[in-house]
Amino acid sequence: MRPGYIALIFWGLSICAVYGIIHGFRSGVVRGPYTYHQETNPIAFSLVMLSKIFVIGLAVAETLYAFGLIDDPIVALNAVMPFHRRS
Repeated sequence: MRPGYIALIFWGLSICAVYGIIHGFRSGVVRGPYTYHQETNPIAFSLVMLSKIFVIGLAVAETLYAFGLIDDPIVALNAVMPFHRRS
């Protein structure tokens, strides 16, 4: 798939993540398969918010890759994972 299309998909996901972050901070509740309240479970609430911020950062990195400014961030993430096989 062309890098421009990948960046477009990640921007769509990041728009959803921004909406989720704003809604989560306003209400103090994050919904998904489980419901996390900021008062009762702050660690899980923070982890969900950080994962949404990660999606936004990945969208920015994919856009920079689509413009040819950096190397592929997916390959870089794959290289630092512990289950990555090095040839």
